[in-house]
Amino acid sequence: MIGTSTFYESVEIQRQFIQQLKEIDQDKVSELVSLLTGFFLDGPDTKLIYGIAEGRSALALYDFLQQSSKYENITPLTLDDPIRRYIDPEKNNLIIAATGSGETKSVIRYLEDAFRMEVPVVLITSNVKSRAYEMVSKYDNGYPFIIEPLKGLDRKSLAALGSEFELKLVVFLNALVPELYHHDRGDIQRYYKQIDHFASNAALLKNIEAGHLGDWIERLLNRRGNYIVDGVGRSGFVAKAFGMRLTHLGRNVFMRDGPTTPAFLRGDAYIPISGSGNTREIIEGVVKAKLHGADVFPIMINIDSRLSSLMDSWGYSKNAMYIPVSLEDISLYWEQDMSKIMATKSVQTRPSISEINSYVFTNAIVAQAMEMLGVSEQYLKRIHV
Repeated sequence: MIGTSTFYESVEIQRQFIQQLKEIDQDKVSELVSLLTGFFLDGPDTKLIYGIAEGRSALALYDFLQQSSKYENITPLTLDDPIRRYIDPEKNNLIIAATGSGETKSVIRYLEDAFRMEVPVVLITSNVKSRAYEMVSKYDNGYPFIIEPLKGLDRKSLAALGSEFELKLVVFLNALVPELYHHDRGDIQRYYKQIDHFASNAALLKNIEAGHLGDWIERLLNRRGNYIVDGVGRSGFVAKAFGMRLTHLGRNVFMRDGPTTPAFLRGDAYIPISGSGNTREIIEGVVKAKLHGADVFPIMINIDSRLSSLMDSWGYSKNAMYIPVSLEDISLYWEQDMSKIMATKSVQTRPSISEINSYVFTNAIVAQAMEMLGVSEQYLKRIHV
């Protein structure tokens, strides 16, 4: 059995990342909340909110945009939208851009486009000396917001290739959501309460039993086949982010149902991420993977789900990984009938407890895998786009 100490160290440093979000200046948080609520609530007309980011930062940003569906007059759009992604000058527009380094070339080019069309821009970055920060600071309709990196982090492999900013981004935006829904000007205690809640949930990952964890990691990584990740909605964002890191580790990774994804083969690893374990497309994927001889490694919350029952009935319970969340949150994932187009409004707008804990978990798996495989962050950068 492989060692797992790096996994638990990574979980702890990520918990510290989350807690550090409480140190952001209260006036700055309140100012941003007021800006966003002003945009969301300013009249009944349809408003378009655009997410501009690349890679895992984009996935973290899209998680937040998905939750904006609570507002009937808000239409979220992204660069990855195959149907509509163009700025409509006849509408009320807002761009939220995210880049940890502040130097992402594509983001900078899109910011230049936004400036030419005079669209308001919120930029979230961790680099005050970056080109993006300077550009947005000088822009009349620009609002730059800084998320500081944690100082004194010696072991970069515990949070490789920007994982710190990406995690902080998704947690920060999720912590803003209660304030956006119930904002009292000058009072942002809901933000701080939500940060504590996410941090305490992340700490529960340290309770995963080391023996089961080590076996799970070894079975997952000790293969030559393809890796197919999967998830619906916000879980899909986490799955894609994990798939990116597995690619950086040198594995052949695909998103299920992608245009270039091959059929399941014996020796492949299928990794579906699902909070409820009852999402129809995930169940279908698991059955198909099993039929074709692929190994299934589900990451889920609900131990009483159909997915859990399938794993038990096939004798694959050791391949299942249950992500712990607090008792007060577990009922959020009891939904029985879900699909890509069918989910209750409460499911669509619930906080991303499952997704954030799955994000921390998969980041920690990557940290452990880097040690197990003898891979440095420099190696990851060679493959990183």
